[in-house]
Amino acid sequence: MEKIVIQVGPIGPSPSPSPSLASATAAAAAGGATRAIQSAIDYAGNLGGGTVKLGEGVYELDGSLLLRSGVRLEGLPGRTVLQQGEERISALASDADLHERQVAVEHPGRFAIGQTVTIRKAASSMGFGDTVAVVVGKEGQVLHLDRELHATVLLDHGGIATTQAPVVAAYDCEGIELYGLTVRGNGNNVTLAEGCRSAGIYLYGVAGARIERCAVRAYKGDGISYQHCSDIVVEDCDSTGNGGKGIHPGSGTSRTRIVNSRFDDNAMDGIFLCWRVQDSIVEGCTAAGNGMNGLSIGHKDIRNVIRFNRLSDNRYYGIFFRNEKEPMSPSYNRVEGNTLEDNGSDDMGYVGIRIRGYTHDVELVSNRISFAKAPPERTIGICLEPHTSGITLGDNKFAGCALRTHDHWLPDGRHE
Repeated sequence: MEKIVIQVGPIGPSPSPSPSLASATAAAAAGGATRAIQSAIDYAGNLGGGTVKLGEGVYELDGSLLLRSGVRLEGLPGRTVLQQGEERISALASDADLHERQVAVEHPGRFAIGQTVTIRKAASSMGFGDTVAVVVGKEGQVLHLDRELHATVLLDHGGIATTQAPVVAAYDCEGIELYGLTVRGNGNNVTLAEGCRSAGIYLYGVAGARIERCAVRAYKGDGISYQHCSDIVVEDCDSTGNGGKGIHPGSGTSRTRIVNSRFDDNAMDGIFLCWRVQDSIVEGCTAAGNGMNGLSIGHKDIRNVIRFNRLSDNRYYGIFFRNEKEPMSPSYNRVEGNTLEDNGSDDMGYVGIRIRGYTHDVELVSNRISFAKAPPERTIGICLEPHTSGITLGDNKFAGCALRTHDHWLPDGRHE
């Protein structure tokens, strides 16, 4: 039996209803797009799942769209734009305490019921201590929230409530799909959203999701982030020009596949494998011109395959294995057939692949590492630092590298 299809926006006449296909059209006028789309998502979710189709156009949003299990949110690639609204901020009016389901703010009029808000410090993110929640009621200065606060935020910490939150998000659900959507951040927003709790597209506790032919651009934070998830596929997507990382899977994410996607010109890493990303694949992607690494891998990130990617012109390194002690090292990974070009800077040095910490049992096979722009005497293809072990090198190609491979603790280095 086919599931419901709901059409939102100016996409022409609705098809004739049939026993297996219901159709509805909801107006997406300025200021009402968030409610119209969210109502369609909720309706489909309450019926056990279905497709919400968005027509061509720019949808001005004033809050997060929250996916439900079994729902596909579908647009027209490059033509359906979800535009993030202007950020509104208020200082807290009292300490926000761990496990409270409310927060007092100095300017409650800036937040309507149904608004998604983030409770955090003004100066910097608290990571998983930030709370992203929906306002479900108001009482004077008090905003009642749909979830408990993840951490205490004190007035002395400079605590704030802000509407800088995910544009599209999903929490504790399964079997969702995003297709053909362009998420566009608001260039006037000032608060940098940390990827542990926020991103242009953000998933938490999701089992089974597909993000295909979507783009995230100019979001003030990570473009795509998913935490505590499993079986997430990101395919043929663009996450470029964002204020944080291009893509940020982590916190116990397993069996993710990131394929044929582009993560360019972000302020931080293009591809950031955070904590405990395991049994996953990054394949056929580009990460170019990022402010930090092309791809960064670290804490307990094991049994992953990184193959056939192009990582170029990143300010730090093409691929960076972060500095972790055993047993937290990013070990048992395979890096194969990647092209790494002109990564590095005067500040960071010029290194194609840098492996730190107690990383062990990593295969580096058939990669091509080259430099054409860097000072030739400063270039290193693969840098192996103290305590690394069991690093297998095979059939890697080097061009313009003063040292093809280099062991930091040996004065003369080691050549493959």
